[in-house]
Amino acid sequence: MFFLTNKCIYYIEEEVSLVKILEQIAQDIVEKTNEILQYPISITDNEGYIIGATDKRRIGLFHPPSIEVIKRNITIDCDNEIDQQILPGISVPINFNNKVIGVLGIVGKPREVEKYGQLVKNQVEMMCQEAFRKEMVELKEKMVEIFVHQLIHHEELESNEPILKYSSLLDIDLHTDRVCLLIDMANLSEKISSNEPTGSAEDFPVQYFQREVLDYLNLIFHENEGDIISALNIERFIVIKTLPFQQSYANFTASLEEKLDRLNTFLQRKYDVSAFISMGDISHGINGVPESYNNAKKAMNIGMQSGNEERVHIYNEREMILHFLPRELTSDYQSKLLNIIAPLTEHENYEVLASTFVAYCKYNLNLSEASRNMFTHRNTIIYRLERIKEITSLNTNNFKHCMLLYTAIQCYEETTMKNTFFPELEAQPKLKMEM
Repeated sequence: MFFLTNKCIYYIEEEVSLVKILEQIAQDIVEKTNEILQYPISITDNEGYIIGATDKRRIGLFHPPSIEVIKRNITIDCDNEIDQQILPGISVPINFNNKVIGVLGIVGKPREVEKYGQLVKNQVEMMCQEAFRKEMVELKEKMVEIFVHQLIHHEELESNEPILKYSSLLDIDLHTDRVCLLIDMANLSEKISSNEPTGSAEDFPVQYFQREVLDYLNLIFHENEGDIISALNIERFIVIKTLPFQQSYANFTASLEEKLDRLNTFLQRKYDVSAFISMGDISHGINGVPESYNNAKKAMNIGMQSGNEERVHIYNEREMILHFLPRELTSDYQSKLLNIIAPLTEHENYEVLASTFVAYCKYNLNLSEASRNMFTHRNTIIYRLERIKEITSLNTNNFKHCMLLYTAIQCYEETTMKNTFFPELEAQPKLKMEM
């Protein structure tokens, strides 16, 4: 979260009506103040109408002395009664940012209640300031959220004007290096759907979840001026991290595991959910952020399908090219690849044979290393590779044959496993590895 800049404060004050905020909280102020002060009180707006009162029947009545208080910004005594619209007591101006936004009335003999006037006035003004601060923070977060959506979908906008407007208001430098992180809640959907709306304390508190997660993400990720943290939806959050120094990327990458551990400790203790992190590549300027964001999505997509227990997935250009190779091929070429391995994909032990071969490739066609990391006997791997050779006529000792077979398996997995993970994104290959 950013600190509020002068430009942003001015913009928010234009958007947020101080009088409207007072109207929303007036009755709450009255009730809380009455718990301490035994005298009845009332609050009027800047036009002299009562908007909060101990005696709720008075709400909506016009209170003429309030107009004088507002005009002169002074405290006056009220010692007469006209049709019970004006009760004896004192009327005190409520000030905010050197403006009179309303009037506080304390009912009683003026000389008895005047000693409470300044005390209650200070309390009311503090409550107004806190309410306004919360309103500003919420509006600021909405502005940041709008800005983030515009920025990550920049290529879909007809002009840069909306982005430039918000970046100016938020005092964001668009010409610095940044990197995008995505934080996904692993089992949140299941957690929410498993709770019936019983109203019990055990139900998942969706209304508080996003607020508290955003606060915690700011605590652990907001380290530089210009760091942007926002929610994309209930399950996904984004951090657009500034990289002000040459070593910023390396240092930040090295700290991700520790930051994720802290986040998951909080999430598991408070909500019994956990998170994954993915990170795109370094970006620069308006055009770079959506690219880093899309690459973070790719890294998350592939990382979630990998079958390993890693929770931090960092975009790697070479690995991405390898993963996305099948979809870049023409449909005719894909069909030819699928025909080559059709006997293998139709075999009852396809999953075991394919995952063994992919792992064999992962460990650089080194049987010893593959055996050690897969916790599988060397002879078992040799036997499976021989079966692949018998079924496909492709020699796994031949690099070109291995490259062809690897691409064909990827192509098959791309075709059959599409949309298994992240239905809103294009699916990536999924293989069950025997690791």
